This record gives sequence, C-alpha cells and structure tokens, in this order.
Amino acid sequence: MTGVNNAFYDDLGERWFEGDDHAIALLRAESHIKRDYLRDVLGRHGIAPGARVLDVACGAGLVALPLAERGYRVDGIDLSEGSLEAARRRAPDNATFQVGDATALQAADDSYDAVLLFDMLEHVQRPARVIAEAGRVVRPGGVVLFNTFNQTPLAWLVAVHGFRFVVREAPDHIHVWRLFIPPSTLESYAESAGLAVEEIVGVRPRLDGAFARSLRQRRVDPGFRFTTTRSLAVGYMGVAVKGGE
Repeated sequence: MTGVNNAFYDDLGERWFEGDDHAIALLRAESHIKRDYLRDVLGRHGIAPGARVLDVACGAGLVALPLAERGYRVDGIDLSEGSLEAARRRAPDNATFQVGDATALQAADDSYDAVLLFDMLEHVQRPARVIAEAGRVVRPGGVVLFNTFNQTPLAWLVAVHGFRFVVREAPDHIHVWRLFIPPSTLESYAESAGLAVEEIVGVRPRLDGAFARSLRQRRVDPGFRFTTTRSLAVGYMGVAVKGGE
C-alpha cells in the first residue's frame, strides 16, 4: 500500500518562499485564499489580534507568519524540522515553531481560540484523531479551520496527477487518493470531537491568464491564485465551532 510522501518537506529550505517550478509553489499560491478565509472567519467570530492560534502541520509558516504579523499569538507545530527552521528564521516574537505530533498535541484542554488544520488531513493516517485533538485544545466557542481533498475521481485526477502539468518538479506520492476525505466523513469526525461544522466551501484554481501561463510554462505564474466554488468535487475548506460557550 502506497504511503504519502511527507519526507520531501525537510529539504525545501528557502524554496518554501522562493522559486516557481516546484510543487510547493502551488501551496504558496493557495496560501492566499486560506489567509483571506481565515481573516474572514476570525472576524466573524470575534477572534481578534492577541488571541491564541495553533497551526497544526504549519510547514514553514505560509499562513502562521502573516497571522502573527497581524498581532495574533501563533504556535506552529510540524514533524519537519527543516520546515520549522525556515519558519523560525522569519518568526516575530509572538510566534513559536516546534516539532509536534498532530495526534498527540502538547497543549492543555481549551487553550486556543482557533486551530488550523490546513493542507494536512490528507497527509495523515488517522485524521479522526487529529480532529479530536484539535477539538480538545480549542476553547468552547473557538473555531477549527480545515482544508483538504474530497475522495472523488476528479480529485484523483487533479490532486494526484494534474498538478504535474503546472510544475516541472513534483515529488512522487505527495497526495494519496485513499487518504482523501469526503466532506460527510469529515463532518462526522468533527461531531465526534464536539465540533459543529458551520460551513464548507469548494476550492479550485482561478481559470485565468495566470493559470494558462502556468500550464504553458510549467511554472507557477506570480498571478496564479485559487478561488472558492460551490462544487466540493476536488478541494474544500471550512470551519467548525466548539460548543459549550
């Protein structure tokens, strides 16, 4: 049984932030919509700068670092020491980056205002356990944000194979289809963790000139961006709220 390849993150170094021909450049492009969505959700729920946020599987901090710059107290955890070191080099005083296991968080119950599970649930063998831990450490009334891939044939085509048409360098087994999660399954995991899914929205590349140039050049164009869609057939993101406030 093929396992997902998480080892390549260790060797990315500054490629997390620079370069356009590696698959990580697509993740960098996608980080814009995640940051916008996060800003909207935190605003809706009255979670203001100064609040505590945990970014699980944070990588080099593509979401965590801008959030810290806005004044949030951010803790990022990841299993990739190389990625964490890249984040630390850019971290302000209100952000920490440490090795941590998403299935056994070293945090007290109800200790965070928000927990981020961005681009990571499809990389783990026990997503239900990850969501349960997120539900444990977020406070009542706090939010858990997520994004991942649906387990559909179209997601297999796009997320397992299609991205190779956009970039020249793509390590094998970045995504494994059997680890993709149908939205109904994720909602079930959330409910078991004491979380109520508030909304789920689809995510796809914006089909514009930057997208066409990326395909033609096999490099991620500077203008390449993602947008929301009503279709959940490929990728989706959303927010769940912990009850009991």
